[in-house]
Amino acid sequence: MIFSIYIINKAGGLVYNKDYSDGLSKLTSNEYLVLAGTFHGVHAITSKISPVPGSSGIEMLETDTFRIHCFQTLTGTKFLLVTDPQQPSVDHTMKKIYEVYSDYCVKNPFQNPEMPIRSEQFDVHLLKLVKSVGGLVVTNTTSNAYNVIGGVSGGPLLGHNQSSPPTVSNVASPGLA
Repeated sequence: MIFSIYIINKAGGLVYNKDYSDGLSKLTSNEYLVLAGTFHGVHAITSKISPVPGSSGIEMLETDTFRIHCFQTLTGTKFLLVTDPQQPSVDHTMKKIYEVYSDYCVKNPFQNPEMPIRSEQFDVHLLKLVKSVGGLVVTNTTSNAYNVIGGVSGGPLLGHNQSSPPTVSNVASPGLA
């Protein structure tokens, strides 16, 4: 089961976060930003102190209740996937998430890679992907608010609360594929 997805830009700023389980404790905007910055720093340090030359840093952090998987692109963007500890290998899923990101964010001429991601098509296709790997658990269908949070270099922190994510019926609609 996939609990959350975070995307961190090369400077360590959180540009996207989405929770896929209503059972998670909700973090504040600042806590999401601290999470991203802390992981970015620890990732950089572990790549430097590794005894193996050319190490890429943390790839997975495992606890009793969850795992955090990290996929770093060649440009330095990090994709964090928080999953159930029993989730089988997520390498294929991480690559699929990167493909969706490439198609709907990187190829979008209006999307700056250092800024928060606000793309409905990205949200729809990411939700479709999460559902396909069996990672969506929604226990409360009345509360569909989600946050996209990011920091602007040299500017204030941005918090953008979008009213509701794409619903399951939207994902299955013809014309959105």
